[in-house]
Amino acid sequence: MRLKLSMILLLFIFLFIGCQPDDETETEREVPVKVFVIKPASISKSIKLTGGISSAKDVILYSKISEKLESINVKVGENVREGQILAVQYNELLKQGIDAAEASLKNAEAQVNLIRQDFERTERLFKQNAVSQQQYDQILTQKQAAEAGLEQASAMMKQAKEQYQNSFIKAPFPGTVAAVYFEVNQMVPAGQPVIHLISSGGMKAKLKVTAKDIPYIKRGLNTAIKFPSIPNSEFSGVVSSINQSVDAFTKALEIEVQLNENDTRLKSGLFGEFYIEVIAKENTIVIPENALLRQTEVIIDREKGIQTPVRKHYVYLVKEGRADLVEVEPGISSNGRIEIAKGLDNGDTLIIVGQNIVDEGQKVKVID
Repeated sequence: MRLKLSMILLLFIFLFIGCQPDDETETEREVPVKVFVIKPASISKSIKLTGGISSAKDVILYSKISEKLESINVKVGENVREGQILAVQYNELLKQGIDAAEASLKNAEAQVNLIRQDFERTERLFKQNAVSQQQYDQILTQKQAAEAGLEQASAMMKQAKEQYQNSFIKAPFPGTVAAVYFEVNQMVPAGQPVIHLISSGGMKAKLKVTAKDIPYIKRGLNTAIKFPSIPNSEFSGVVSSINQSVDAFTKALEIEVQLNENDTRLKSGLFGEFYIEVIAKENTIVIPENALLRQTEVIIDREKGIQTPVRKHYVYLVKEGRADLVEVEPGISSNGRIEIAKGLDNGDTLIIVGQNIVDEGQKVKVID
Protein backbone atom coordinates (compact mmCIF):
# COMPACT_ATOMS: atom_id res chain seq x y z
CA MET A 1 0.00 0.00 0.00
CA ARG A 2 2.81 2.40 0.91
CA LEU A 3 4.59 1.48 -2.32
CA LYS A 4 1.47 2.37 -4.26
CA LEU A 5 1.13 5.74 -2.57
CA SER A 6 4.80 6.48 -3.21
CA MET A 7 4.45 5.73 -6.88
CA ILE A 8 1.34 7.90 -7.20
CA LEU A 9 3.10 10.77 -5.41
CA LEU A 10 6.16 10.46 -7.65
CA LEU A 11 3.99 10.48 -10.79
CA PHE A 12 2.18 13.56 -9.50
CA ILE A 13 5.52 15.38 -9.01
CA PHE A 14 6.64 14.51 -12.55
CA LEU A 15 3.37 15.75 -14.00
CA PHE A 16 3.64 18.99 -12.03
CA ILE A 17 7.20 19.66 -13.19
CA GLY A 18 6.26 18.90 -16.81
CA CYS A 19 3.50 21.50 -16.73
CA GLN A 20 5.83 24.32 -15.64
CA PRO A 21 7.00 26.89 -18.34
CA ASP A 22 10.50 26.34 -19.80
CA ASP A 23 12.58 29.20 -18.46
CA GLU A 24 15.43 28.28 -20.81
CA THR A 25 13.40 28.98 -24.01
CA GLU A 26 15.16 31.87 -25.70
CA THR A 27 13.27 34.84 -27.20
CA GLU A 28 13.89 35.48 -30.97
CA ARG A 29 17.08 37.50 -31.55
CA GLU A 30 16.78 40.83 -33.41
CA VAL A 31 19.61 41.83 -35.74
CA PRO A 32 20.44 45.58 -35.57
CA VAL A 33 20.47 47.20 -39.06
CA LYS A 34 20.60 50.60 -40.66
CA VAL A 35 18.21 51.38 -43.45
CA PHE A 36 17.67 53.72 -46.38
CA VAL A 37 14.24 54.69 -47.68
CA ILE A 38 14.30 54.66 -51.47
CA LYS A 39 13.20 57.82 -53.29
CA PRO A 40 13.68 59.15 -56.85
CA ALA A 41 17.24 60.24 -57.63
CA SER A 42 19.55 60.95 -60.56
CA ILE A 43 22.75 59.21 -61.60
CA SER A 44 25.22 59.50 -64.46
CA LYS A 45 27.99 57.34 -65.91
CA SER A 46 31.28 58.93 -66.89
CA ILE A 47 34.32 57.75 -68.84
CA LYS A 48 37.64 58.85 -67.37
CA LEU A 49 40.35 59.91 -69.82
CA THR A 50 43.68 61.61 -69.23
CA GLY A 51 45.72 63.97 -71.34
CA GLY A 52 47.27 67.39 -71.74
CA ILE A 53 45.62 70.60 -72.83
CA SER A 54 46.74 73.06 -75.44
CA SER A 55 45.57 76.40 -76.72
CA ALA A 56 42.60 76.35 -79.08
CA LYS A 57 45.06 77.89 -81.55
CA ASP A 58 48.55 76.57 -80.95
CA VAL A 59 51.20 76.98 -83.63
CA ILE A 60 54.96 76.70 -84.05
CA LEU A 61 56.29 79.36 -86.43
CA TYR A 62 59.15 77.95 -88.54
CA SER A 63 61.85 79.69 -90.52
CA LYS A 64 61.29 79.59 -94.27
CA ILE A 65 64.81 80.61 -95.30
CA SER A 66 68.29 79.74 -94.08
CA GLU A 67 69.69 82.98 -92.66
CA LYS A 68 70.83 84.40 -89.35
CA LEU A 69 68.26 85.94 -87.02
CA GLU A 70 68.66 89.68 -87.32
CA SER A 71 66.09 90.74 -84.71
CA ILE A 72 63.55 89.35 -82.23
CA ASN A 73 60.79 91.85 -81.51
CA VAL A 74 58.90 90.02 -78.73
CA LYS A 75 59.47 88.30 -75.40
CA VAL A 76 57.98 85.16 -73.90
CA GLY A 77 54.59 85.94 -72.36
CA GLU A 78 54.02 89.00 -74.52
CA ASN A 79 50.64 89.43 -76.21
CA VAL A 80 50.77 90.11 -79.94
CA ARG A 81 48.27 91.15 -82.61
CA GLU A 82 47.54 89.37 -85.88
CA GLY A 83 50.10 90.18 -88.56
CA GLN A 84 52.64 91.61 -86.11
CA ILE A 85 56.29 91.02 -87.08
CA LEU A 86 57.76 88.84 -84.33
CA ALA A 87 61.25 88.26 -85.73
CA VAL A 88 63.32 89.15 -88.82
CA GLN A 89 66.04 87.15 -90.56
CA TYR A 90 68.82 88.76 -92.56
CA ASN A 91 67.29 89.84 -95.90
CA GLU A 92 69.64 92.32 -97.62
CA LEU A 93 70.30 89.96 -100.50
CA LEU A 94 66.58 89.35 -100.82
CA LYS A 95 66.01 93.11 -101.12
CA GLN A 96 68.57 93.19 -103.91
CA GLY A 97 66.71 90.32 -105.53
CA ILE A 98 63.54 92.42 -105.54
CA ASP A 99 65.41 95.34 -107.12
CA ALA A 100 66.81 93.08 -109.83
CA ALA A 101 63.44 91.50 -110.49
CA GLU A 102 61.80 94.91 -110.64
CA ALA A 103 64.35 96.10 -113.22
CA SER A 104 63.78 92.99 -115.32
CA LEU A 105 60.04 93.51 -115.08
CA LYS A 106 60.27 97.12 -116.26
CA ASN A 107 62.48 96.10 -119.16
CA ALA A 108 60.05 93.34 -120.14
CA GLU A 109 57.10 95.76 -119.96
CA ALA A 110 58.95 98.24 -122.22
CA GLN A 111 59.75 95.48 -124.71
CA VAL A 112 56.12 94.37 -124.78
CA ASN A 113 54.82 97.93 -125.27
CA LEU A 114 57.26 98.50 -128.17
CA ILE A 115 56.57 95.22 -129.92
CA ARG A 116 52.81 95.65 -129.52
CA GLN A 117 53.03 99.00 -131.33
CA ASP A 118 55.03 97.36 -134.15
CA PHE A 119 52.56 94.46 -134.25
CA GLU A 120 49.51 96.75 -134.50
CA ARG A 121 51.13 98.71 -137.37
CA THR A 122 52.19 95.54 -139.19
CA GLU A 123 48.73 94.03 -138.68
CA ARG A 124 47.07 97.04 -140.34
CA LEU A 125 49.47 96.82 -143.29
CA PHE A 126 48.92 93.07 -143.55
CA LYS A 127 45.18 93.61 -143.82
CA GLN A 128 45.89 96.09 -146.63
CA ASN A 129 48.19 93.51 -148.29
CA ALA A 130 51.09 95.92 -147.83
CA VAL A 131 53.30 93.36 -146.05
CA SER A 132 53.83 89.66 -146.64
CA GLN A 133 52.59 86.77 -144.57
CA GLN A 134 56.16 86.06 -143.53
CA GLN A 135 56.63 89.58 -142.16
CA TYR A 136 53.36 89.32 -140.26
CA ASP A 137 54.28 85.93 -138.76
CA GLN A 138 57.67 87.26 -137.65
CA ILE A 139 56.21 90.24 -135.78
CA LEU A 140 53.54 87.98 -134.25
CA THR A 141 56.23 85.62 -132.99
CA GLN A 142 58.21 88.52 -131.54
CA LYS A 143 55.09 89.80 -129.77
CA GLN A 144 54.34 86.37 -128.26
CA ALA A 145 57.96 86.00 -127.10
CA ALA A 146 57.92 89.47 -125.50
CA GLU A 147 54.63 88.71 -123.67
CA ALA A 148 56.06 85.41 -122.43
CA GLY A 149 59.12 87.29 -121.20
CA LEU A 150 56.84 89.73 -119.36
CA GLU A 151 55.00 86.86 -117.68
CA GLN A 152 58.31 85.34 -116.62
CA ALA A 153 59.54 88.67 -115.25
CA SER A 154 56.26 89.11 -113.34
CA ALA A 155 56.65 85.63 -111.84
CA MET A 156 60.23 86.36 -110.82
CA MET A 157 59.11 89.62 -109.23
CA LYS A 158 56.40 87.79 -107.27
CA GLN A 159 58.89 85.13 -106.18
CA ALA A 160 61.44 87.73 -105.09
CA LYS A 161 58.83 89.55 -102.99
CA GLU A 162 57.68 86.27 -101.47
CA GLN A 163 61.24 85.30 -100.58
CA TYR A 164 61.73 88.71 -99.00
CA GLN A 165 58.49 88.33 -96.97
CA ASN A 166 59.67 84.91 -95.83
CA SER A 167 62.42 86.66 -93.88
CA PHE A 168 59.73 88.14 -91.62
CA ILE A 169 58.13 85.85 -89.02
CA LYS A 170 54.63 87.17 -88.39
CA ALA A 171 51.79 86.29 -86.01
CA PRO A 172 48.99 84.46 -87.90
CA PHE A 173 46.48 85.32 -85.14
CA PRO A 174 46.28 87.38 -81.94
CA GLY A 175 47.91 85.47 -79.11
CA THR A 176 50.67 85.07 -76.57
CA VAL A 177 54.30 84.16 -77.20
CA ALA A 178 54.87 80.83 -75.43
CA ALA A 179 58.50 80.26 -76.41
CA VAL A 180 61.39 81.67 -78.46
CA TYR A 181 63.88 79.06 -79.63
CA PHE A 182 66.73 81.15 -81.07
CA GLU A 183 68.70 84.28 -80.19
CA VAL A 184 69.69 87.27 -82.30
CA ASN A 185 72.59 86.61 -84.73
CA GLN A 186 72.15 82.84 -84.55
CA MET A 187 71.98 81.01 -87.86
CA VAL A 188 68.52 79.54 -88.40
CA PRO A 189 68.23 76.80 -91.05
CA ALA A 190 65.04 76.66 -93.07
CA GLY A 191 62.37 74.53 -91.39
CA GLN A 192 63.52 75.13 -87.81
CA PRO A 193 61.06 76.29 -85.09
CA VAL A 194 61.62 79.90 -84.12
CA ILE A 195 58.61 81.01 -82.05
CA HIS A 196 55.76 79.16 -80.32
CA LEU A 197 52.52 81.15 -80.37
CA ILE A 198 49.27 80.28 -78.61
CA SER A 199 45.94 82.07 -78.76
CA SER A 200 44.76 84.06 -75.77
CA GLY A 201 41.38 82.34 -75.89
CA GLY A 202 40.14 78.94 -74.71
CA MET A 203 41.94 75.63 -74.29
CA LYS A 204 41.35 72.22 -75.82
CA ALA A 205 42.51 68.65 -75.29
CA LYS A 206 43.00 65.77 -77.69
CA LEU A 207 42.18 62.49 -75.95
CA LYS A 208 42.21 58.78 -76.82
CA VAL A 209 39.08 56.68 -76.26
CA THR A 210 39.54 52.92 -75.92
CA ALA A 211 37.53 50.51 -78.05
CA LYS A 212 35.09 49.49 -75.29
CA ASP A 213 34.03 53.10 -74.69
CA ILE A 214 33.77 54.24 -78.32
CA PRO A 215 30.02 53.41 -78.62
CA TYR A 216 29.22 55.91 -75.85
CA ILE A 217 31.07 58.88 -77.37
CA LYS A 218 29.26 61.59 -79.31
CA ARG A 219 29.62 65.31 -79.88
CA GLY A 220 28.19 67.66 -77.28
CA LEU A 221 28.78 65.42 -74.23
CA ASN A 222 29.51 67.38 -71.04
CA THR A 223 32.91 66.87 -69.46
CA ALA A 224 34.14 67.57 -65.91
CA ILE A 225 37.88 68.30 -65.77
CA LYS A 226 40.36 68.21 -62.88
CA PHE A 227 44.02 69.19 -62.88
CA PRO A 228 46.31 67.80 -60.14
CA SER A 229 48.35 71.01 -60.34
CA ILE A 230 45.21 73.11 -59.65
CA PRO A 231 43.77 71.44 -56.51
CA ASN A 232 40.24 72.05 -55.23
CA SER A 233 39.11 73.33 -58.64
CA GLU A 234 36.94 71.72 -61.28
CA PHE A 235 36.55 72.92 -64.85
CA SER A 236 34.02 72.03 -67.53
CA GLY A 237 34.14 71.29 -71.21
CA VAL A 238 32.32 69.65 -74.09
CA VAL A 239 33.24 67.04 -76.71
CA SER A 240 33.71 69.25 -79.76
CA SER A 241 34.95 66.83 -82.43
CA ILE A 242 35.45 63.12 -83.06
CA ASN A 243 37.80 61.52 -85.56
CA GLN A 244 36.15 59.54 -88.33
CA SER A 245 38.57 56.62 -88.08
CA VAL A 246 40.13 54.50 -85.34
CA ASP A 247 43.92 54.32 -85.02
CA ALA A 248 45.01 51.12 -86.76
CA PHE A 249 47.71 50.34 -84.18
CA THR A 250 46.20 51.39 -80.83
CA LYS A 251 42.56 50.73 -81.81
CA ALA A 252 41.74 53.99 -80.01
CA LEU A 253 39.61 56.87 -81.27
CA GLU A 254 40.87 60.44 -80.94
CA ILE A 255 38.41 63.08 -79.76
CA GLU A 256 38.75 66.75 -78.90
CA VAL A 257 37.32 68.41 -75.79
CA GLN A 258 36.88 72.18 -75.76
CA LEU A 259 37.19 73.78 -72.31
CA ASN A 260 34.50 76.30 -71.37
CA GLU A 261 36.55 78.43 -68.98
CA ASN A 262 39.08 81.07 -69.98
CA ASP A 263 41.17 80.89 -66.80
CA THR A 264 44.70 82.28 -66.53
CA ARG A 265 45.68 79.20 -64.50
CA LEU A 266 45.13 77.00 -67.54
CA LYS A 267 48.44 76.66 -69.35
CA SER A 268 49.24 74.84 -72.56
CA GLY A 269 50.68 71.40 -71.74
CA LEU A 270 48.89 71.07 -68.39
CA PHE A 271 47.95 67.43 -67.57
CA GLY A 272 44.36 66.74 -66.55
CA GLU A 273 41.70 64.12 -65.84
CA PHE A 274 38.61 64.29 -68.06
CA TYR A 275 35.30 62.76 -66.92
CA ILE A 276 33.00 62.56 -69.94
CA GLU A 277 29.36 62.07 -68.97
CA VAL A 278 28.05 59.46 -71.39
CA ILE A 279 24.78 58.46 -69.67
CA ALA A 280 22.55 60.56 -67.41
CA LYS A 281 19.30 59.35 -65.82
CA GLU A 282 16.76 61.32 -63.81
CA ASN A 283 14.02 60.15 -61.40
CA THR A 284 15.32 56.61 -61.14
CA ILE A 285 16.06 54.29 -58.20
CA VAL A 286 19.60 54.71 -56.90
CA ILE A 287 21.06 52.89 -53.87
CA PRO A 288 24.49 52.67 -52.18
CA GLU A 289 26.47 50.09 -54.13
CA ASN A 290 27.65 48.32 -50.95
CA ALA A 291 24.03 47.39 -50.19
CA LEU A 292 24.05 45.10 -53.23
CA LEU A 293 24.78 41.41 -52.65
CA ARG A 294 26.22 39.42 -55.54
CA GLN A 295 25.97 35.69 -56.06
CA THR A 296 27.04 33.43 -58.92
CA GLU A 297 24.79 30.52 -59.79
CA VAL A 298 25.52 27.76 -62.28
CA ILE A 299 22.80 26.77 -64.74
CA ILE A 300 23.21 23.28 -66.19
CA ASP A 301 21.88 22.36 -69.63
CA ARG A 302 21.54 18.62 -69.18
CA GLU A 303 20.78 17.98 -72.85
CA LYS A 304 23.97 19.69 -74.08
CA GLY A 305 26.03 19.12 -70.94
CA ILE A 306 26.91 22.81 -70.69
CA GLN A 307 27.36 24.70 -67.43
CA THR A 308 26.73 28.45 -67.59
CA PRO A 309 27.60 30.73 -64.66
CA VAL A 310 24.98 33.42 -64.06
CA ARG A 311 25.61 36.48 -61.91
CA LYS A 312 22.64 37.44 -59.74
CA HIS A 313 22.13 40.45 -57.51
CA TYR A 314 20.12 40.76 -54.30
CA VAL A 315 19.25 43.27 -51.61
CA TYR A 316 17.54 42.99 -48.23
CA LEU A 317 14.44 45.03 -47.53
CA VAL A 318 12.67 45.49 -44.21
CA LYS A 319 9.08 44.27 -44.36
CA GLU A 320 6.94 43.93 -41.24
CA GLY A 321 10.05 44.04 -39.08
CA ARG A 322 11.79 41.22 -40.88
CA ALA A 323 14.49 40.90 -43.54
CA ASP A 324 13.15 40.19 -47.01
CA LEU A 325 15.63 39.04 -49.69
CA VAL A 326 14.78 40.51 -53.12
CA GLU A 327 16.47 39.86 -56.46
CA VAL A 328 17.19 43.04 -58.43
CA GLU A 329 18.56 44.08 -61.81
CA PRO A 330 21.33 46.69 -61.57
CA GLY A 331 21.94 49.48 -64.09
CA ILE A 332 24.73 52.03 -64.30
CA SER A 333 27.02 52.78 -61.38
CA SER A 334 29.03 55.85 -60.39
CA ASN A 335 31.02 56.93 -57.33
CA GLY A 336 29.74 54.22 -54.96
CA ARG A 337 26.11 54.50 -56.14
CA ILE A 338 24.24 52.15 -58.44
CA GLU A 339 20.99 52.31 -60.34
CA ILE A 340 18.43 49.55 -59.83
CA ALA A 341 16.55 49.05 -63.07
CA LYS A 342 14.18 46.37 -61.78
CA GLY A 343 13.11 44.86 -58.46
CA LEU A 344 12.66 47.88 -56.17
CA ASP A 345 10.05 50.61 -55.76
CA ASN A 346 10.16 54.09 -54.32
CA GLY A 347 9.35 53.95 -50.61
CA ASP A 348 10.97 50.54 -50.03
CA THR A 349 13.12 50.33 -46.89
CA LEU A 350 16.54 49.04 -47.87
CA ILE A 351 19.07 47.57 -45.42
CA ILE A 352 22.41 49.31 -46.01
CA VAL A 353 24.28 48.21 -42.85
CA GLY A 354 23.88 44.66 -41.52
CA GLN A 355 22.87 43.09 -44.82
CA ASN A 356 25.85 40.75 -44.65
CA ILE A 357 24.86 39.21 -41.31
CA VAL A 358 21.10 39.03 -41.58
CA ASP A 359 19.18 36.01 -42.93
CA GLU A 360 16.00 35.82 -44.94
CA GLY A 361 12.96 36.26 -42.69
CA GLN A 362 15.02 37.16 -39.63
CA LYS A 363 13.69 39.81 -37.29
CA VAL A 364 15.56 43.10 -37.46
CA LYS A 365 15.84 46.18 -35.31
CA VAL A 366 16.31 49.48 -37.15
CA ILE A 367 18.85 51.75 -35.50
CA ASP A 368 19.86 55.30 -36.32
